Amino acid sequence: MPRRSGALVALAAVALASTALAAAPAAAATSSGPDNRVPVTSTTTYPASATVLLTFPGGRCSGFMISPRTVATAGHCVHTGGSGGGWRTNIVAYPGHNGTTAPFGSCAATRLFAPQNWTGSIYAPGGGDPAHDYGAVQLNCAVGNSTGWYDLGSTTQPLTGSCTVTHGYPADRTGQWASTDRIRAETVTQLYTSHSFGGGQDGSPVAYTPDPEDWCPLPPRLDFPWPKPPCPCPPTLTALGILASGVGGTGPVHTNSVVTRLTQQALTNYAQWR
Repeated sequence: MPRRSGALVALAAVALASTALAAAPAAAATSSGPDNRVPVTSTTTYPASATVLLTFPGGRCSGFMISPRTVATAGHCVHTGGSGGGWRTNIVAYPGHNGTTAPFGSCAATRLFAPQNWTGSIYAPGGGDPAHDYGAVQLNCAVGNSTGWYDLGSTTQPLTGSCTVTHGYPADRTGQWASTDRIRAETVTQLYTSHSFGGGQDGSPVAYTPDPEDWCPLPPRLDFPWPKPPCPCPPTLTALGILASGVGGTGPVHTNSVVTRLTQQALTNYAQWR
């Protein structure tokens, strides 16, 4: 595994895939409260345009553009996790897919990236360390120049109470769906929100909402802003985490969806992967 600029990462080269839209099995949403997802009626405008449906044999995930050629997503969407896991194959990206058509076409994956703590760890009872459940897909086309892309940001300041928005592709519904919610709890590596989660939404961006309401505090200062490439898009949303899983277990996850928090190390890796 290569070490670059102090960031230990794993990567895989992948063969170009076909562009047929793969079917995904339906999965019921999990939420501790009412389902707060709403359909996105126009996927050709930002940020819906920069939100990506990722398909691969046997399933799907969501992701989001972070440069002309790179999609950020959950680590388990590119690698099944742990030293006994393997890289996904035949990943195809459909930015702004509306459930029927792909207004920006499709792009095939050429390389996959994930941190070594996800691909190489043996986390009890096995698999990758959930604190490092993030990754990226490099595409064979520069579709981000048409769709725009998200910013990334990291902060060590408290985020609980901050308002967020997420866009993604649940397998139990057609097209792209969005929801808003505040951060309900946090650790140094994970955030917890009441965004309703359905299979296929893993890998969705969890971003600050612009112009927060009076009940929502202003976003904290970013300790490590994203060294972004110039984006041909309106003022961009800043993702501070990646939706990883739904409700289940004990502690905050008993009533909340889990978000992999973007740390300074994660942003350092994404700067290399873009």
